[in-house]
Formats: sequence, structure tokens, C-alpha cells
Amino acid sequence: MDSKDNERVLLLEEEVTCLSEDLAQCQADKEFVWSLWKRLQLTSPDFTQAVSLVVEREKQKAENKDRKVLEILQAKDYRIQELEQKVTAQEQEINNQVQRLRGSEEECSLMKKELAALQHRLGNKSRQLKEARRQAQECKVEGRWALQEARQQLDAQHSASQAELERLRDQEAVSSSRVKSVLTAPCQVGL
Repeated sequence: MDSKDNERVLLLEEEVTCLSEDLAQCQADKEFVWSLWKRLQLTSPDFTQAVSLVVEREKQKAENKDRKVLEILQAKDYRIQELEQKVTAQEQEINNQVQRLRGSEEECSLMKKELAALQHRLGNKSRQLKEARRQAQECKVEGRWALQEARQQLDAQHSASQAELERLRDQEAVSSSRVKSVLTAPCQVGL
């Protein structure tokens, strides 16, 4: 059964209860009128007593009606209290949700600020990295030039050393041949 069927059943049960109460009241009224009619059919009816009975009956009906009205008002008061409690609970839940939302908004704001700061730092680090790469590239190029220049100087020094070594070898060969010629030449002493 869905909620509409449940509501309909409850309404029908309430209507049956009301109709049963109305039927009981009508039957009581019928019995009262019947007994009153019987009293008035006597040869010497006591009108004072009949009026007293009618007044008492009306008084009871008014009291019953007042009691029902009071019950209805109490039921409505109870329902109003239930609804007020629900409203209070829902207002509290709404306030809690609003507080959580505000907390989330504040947290989100802080996170955005942190993100902006991190992005700024990332930008700075990126610029520093580009600058370091540029400087490394410049150092690399300068290093190549310095290496080439040093190599050229070493090559020039090597060539100069080789030439000097050849010159010294030639000089040694010349000196060696003079020494040999001096050693192999007859000694002319005293001439």
C-alpha cells in the first residue's frame, strides 16, 4: 500500500468512527424521546419532571459536545506542538546546514588563497628554472668555447713543443755529429 491508500483508509476509519458515534447519539436521542413520549401519554403527566428531563438531557448533550470540542482542541494542540517541534528541528537542521555551508565556503576560500599562493610560487619557480636553464645553456656554450680555445692553445703548444723537440733533435744530431767528428778526428796537438 502506498501513502495515498493509507491516508484514504485512515480517513474512512475516522468517518466510520464519527458515523458510529452519531448513530449511538441518535439511538440515545430516540430512546429519550420515546421514554418522554411515554411519560407524556399518562393520564396525568408531570410536566415539571418532563421539562427537567429535557433540560438534563440537553445539558448532557451540551457537556458531551463540549467534551468532544475539548478533545478536538487538545488533539489539535498536540498536533500543533508536534508540528512546532518538527519546524524547530528543521530550522535547527537548516541552521546546521548553513553553518556547514559557511564553513565549507570559508574552507574553499582558504583553499583558493592557498592555490593562488602555490600558483604564484610555481610561477616564480618556473621563472627561476628557466633562468637556471638559460644560465646553464650559456655556461655550456661558454664552456664549449673555453674548451675549444683551450684545445686550440694546447694544440698550438703541442705543435710548438713538437717543433721545439724537432729542433732540439736536429740540434742534438748536429751536436752529436760534431762530437763524433771531434772524437774521430785526429788530435792535432800543438800545431
